[in-house]
Amino acid sequence: MEKKKKKLKPNLKKRWIERKASLKERNINLAHPVVKASYTWSIISDQLQDLLGPEIHHQWFKPSKPVVISDNVLILEVPNHFFAQWIHTHYQELVDVLLKVIDKNLSSFFVSRFDLRQSKMRTNTGLFESTTSHINRQTEDEQC
Repeated sequence: MEKKKKKLKPNLKKRWIERKASLKERNINLAHPVVKASYTWSIISDQLQDLLGPEIHHQWFKPSKPVVISDNVLILEVPNHFFAQWIHTHYQELVDVLLKVIDKNLSSFFVSRFDLRQSKMRTNTGLFESTTSHINRQTEDEQC
């Protein structure tokens, strides 16, 4: 009996290059921060499912929605503050390592729908002004 070889999925960098080429063929502007966020997250999400399994992916990452890439931060919306905290505590480092394979300057930030809506209501000048300042404060706190 001949064993069937399990077809291995291409590695993360290769997936990114293939999808980038596909976007270029379809004239989709990957420079647009919302489009880039969506495609970046789709690749990272696939990789997380491969690494963590479908159950964990379905519970913690399937509800995550890419919002935008701003100041080299992929901002992802999650259902509530508990989700954001849980992912930050248990999976943030893994997500950021995967992002760095695509772009060494990228990191991630998970924000609850409520906080995202509050951020939108607070400012007319920049959608993520308060979120970005929160990220900067959080980074400063981690460095101390």
